[in-house]
Amino acid sequence: MRVVSIASPLISLARIGKLDLLRQLYGELFIPEAEWHEVVIEGVGQPGADEVKAATWIKIQSVTNTPKEKRYQKK
Repeated sequence: MRVVSIASPLISLARIGKLDLLRQLYGELFIPEAEWHEVVIEGVGQPGADEVKAATWIKIQSVTNTPKEKRYQKK
C-alpha cells in the first residue's frame, strides 16, 4: 500500500516526538514535492523541518495533474 501525506500530520507528529509512528505503521511514506518544500524549506527552524529532512523513509514524489485532479483545482 502506498501512503501519501500532507504537511500537517508530519508537523504535528514531529512536534510531539511521534513522527516515527508513521514509519512504524506504513514503513514508507510519500509526500508531494510542495509539501516537502513547505515543511523543510519554508519551515526551517520550525517543528518538523529537521525531522522530515532526516527521515530516509519519507520519499518525495512528483505530482502531475491528471484530468481527475484538474476538476478539483480552482478556476
